[in-house]
Amino acid sequence: MIRYMVSLSRRLPLVAICTLLLGLTGCAPLPKVTKSPDFTVSPNQEVMPVVPFANILVPNSFAETVFNTFVDTLNDNRASTSIKWFTIIKEDMKEVAQTLPPDHLYLAGELWSYIEDSGCCSTELRVKGRLRFYSAVYKEPLLEIQLPMESFFEHDNSSLVLERERLAQRLAGEMSKQVLKVLQIHTVQQKPQ
Repeated sequence: MIRYMVSLSRRLPLVAICTLLLGLTGCAPLPKVTKSPDFTVSPNQEVMPVVPFANILVPNSFAETVFNTFVDTLNDNRASTSIKWFTIIKEDMKEVAQTLPPDHLYLAGELWSYIEDSGCCSTELRVKGRLRFYSAVYKEPLLEIQLPMESFFEHDNSSLVLERERLAQRLAGEMSKQVLKVLQIHTVQQKPQ
């Protein structure tokens, strides 16, 4: 029995460190990216239309924060891509898609599976987001990014309103990070003439 307690006491700091690291980094799944071989970003495309996200059983304030922060972050970081402006489409996308050149892309997204799981002392928040790049030529998405996101907090340390806002900001930040990464990697370089 004493040998077991000594063995346990030696491992306890290691277990505590691992638990702390997992708590700080989170255990959220990684984004899943599915890309068509036809996906490419035209060097002539200066404006990327962004369709407002579809929201399925997601609080309106959460969805608005995610979408607005997402578009603002893309525009704040557009210099790292060939896109000069990300613009929100307020018209019918079918009409807008007909006016786009065939090699130009537009971006659509959705938020769903929002869950608030509360107990007496803590709450877990979960949501899923999906982004899709389309062109007027293809009916199927040329690239899709799926992002599950989760958060956990104790009621003594925070509030639902604050944690919902933090989760919305984190999701918008990760969505914009993934889009910028894709645009940086897949921008077709103009060939010298």
